[in-house]
Amino acid sequence: MRIYCWIDHCRSSIRSWQFVALRQSIRGSTKQLIRRSIEQSIRNPQSAIRNVGISVLIALVVVHAQPQQPAADDPLGALVQRYLWPASDSDRVAAEAALSADSSLAAMSRERFHDLEEAMRRGRAAYPPPPARVNDRVPIAELTVDVPAGPPVPVLVQLPSRYDPRADWPLMFAMHGGPPASATQARSGAERMIRVWADAAEEAGWIVAAPALTPSVVMGARTEQRLPYELFHPEQARAVIDALRTRYRINPDRMVSTGISLGSNYSIAFATAHPDWFSAIVPVSTEGDSRELLLRNLKAVPIYILEGSQDKNIRAITGPRALRDILTSFNYDVTYREFGDRAHEGFQEHYGDVLRWLETRPRQVYPREVLRVPNAAITPIGRRVHWIEPDTRQAFVHAIVSGPSQIDITARWARTVRVYLHDRLVNLDRPIDIRVNGVQAFNGRVSRSAVTALRHARSRGDERLIDAAEVVVSVPATADAIAIAERAFTDLTPAHAEGTLSFWEMYATRALEERLPTLGFDGVEAALPSDVKAAPEQVAVRIQRVTPGSPLSAAGLKPGDLLLELGGEPFFRGRGAVTGLHQRLIRELRAAPAPYTVVIWRDGKRVESTIQLRLGPYIAD
Repeated sequence: MRIYCWIDHCRSSIRSWQFVALRQSIRGSTKQLIRRSIEQSIRNPQSAIRNVGISVLIALVVVHAQPQQPAADDPLGALVQRYLWPASDSDRVAAEAALSADSSLAAMSRERFHDLEEAMRRGRAAYPPPPARVNDRVPIAELTVDVPAGPPVPVLVQLPSRYDPRADWPLMFAMHGGPPASATQARSGAERMIRVWADAAEEAGWIVAAPALTPSVVMGARTEQRLPYELFHPEQARAVIDALRTRYRINPDRMVSTGISLGSNYSIAFATAHPDWFSAIVPVSTEGDSRELLLRNLKAVPIYILEGSQDKNIRAITGPRALRDILTSFNYDVTYREFGDRAHEGFQEHYGDVLRWLETRPRQVYPREVLRVPNAAITPIGRRVHWIEPDTRQAFVHAIVSGPSQIDITARWARTVRVYLHDRLVNLDRPIDIRVNGVQAFNGRVSRSAVTALRHARSRGDERLIDAAEVVVSVPATADAIAIAERAFTDLTPAHAEGTLSFWEMYATRALEERLPTLGFDGVEAALPSDVKAAPEQVAVRIQRVTPGSPLSAAGLKPGDLLLELGGEPFFRGRGAVTGLHQRLIRELRAAPAPYTVVIWRDGKRVESTIQLRLGPYIAD
């Protein structure tokens, strides 16, 4: 027999390590509320003690169960640790071999898969101990993170004084303004973000991490028309977050992105591109956004905005107000606070209110409705969004769990959609029915798989986004199905007028166009050859002219060729052809060369080649 205690607003005299031990003994999804209450009491004892006389609730839940086995006797737990957090390369190889060799892991019962999930959610077995406290506070730590396609990023970290690596802690990922003129200025910006968040985070029990945005240092002379700088890209931010999670016990379901000025715009960009990364975002002194298609992607991301009416560092106050109005019209979770006598600043006196608002908004891991809306923003939307993943970057997908075992999907500009399943979405003990554009695309049983869960968790660096199974469904090409997809996207036609592009994105886009001004060929949309298997609305681009020495000339393009794909991406009717390809590439490419497969149709045959593409240098000042 076990006794579980739920202590609300009261830490009483039980010490932190006792709470941690109790938390680790709690098992089963029905006890998650108990677990969170315990963790909150660890993080915020002052608040709990203040409320002892107001509210003390102790719920006793008596559960008959076998005692929890130690880790040494838990084969699933041991496999999870070795696979997700291997101590060495040989440990990783051994874990992969064990995962592949055990056929029972590919078809698990609900109960056994639940045990696997519990082992994954417990996280890494051990973390480094916290540093010694100085004057009852933890000194600011600094780590340097190597990021893809950019300079190393210094990251300043402020832990709450009661940080204990045996419990999960929420993270405030705080980005400064800019773009900075130098790496020194970037570091100063990170220091400021630590200062403005320190007191509220200490009170509420949050970790604050502030990256110095060295990838965004200005790369040349600034004029009214030109500010050459590179974005802090999502993959770079992810590398920083992954490094933080390796060193500190951070709850991935309670990670929030915030920023002032440019940092606030990065927060919006990351959340619209990867809405399953953060539990919420907090843009401060932001330029906002008025593009409805972009903002549709924030359906599962709560937003708290702080803005000053007198802000002269943004294009106009209409930007953040449009962001508020559009999200409100969508009925999304948004709180907007505008202060009539304030300007471009941090509003740190309101951060305590922000953190209290965030306490009730953990990440939505399995939302029952998912939107993936392609758009023209400078940060492309990720292919996978929550539990759906189309096979093209251009795809529009709207997926709804419409019954206990049914999913309805509307998809356009895609050939297939991969659907990641879990019992929190549908009942995997029953046949699953998936319909795409009104056509049944799948009906049958799927197996819960530890192989799927662990491989996907490792590739994404997130042990709380757990996939039990996956199904790939085709997008039907019938006239009725295409009409359904067209109507669904047409229904998203913006109702609000789109404002002038914000300063930060205007300058960043011009910098990209400066580095890749042309692809070096002209072409027009053309019908696909009848021998080519096509997705709905797919077309080709007929090459008309190729400039020698241009980026794509290495592919051997000739006038008259039909360009079918580039980098695995097909072309679709009305999506811009060469112009659309150019806009996509300047957003995808980096300074380092990357391989792109080119597929053409010439003389009745499919011809493939691989070329290296990259962004060029900035124009010399």
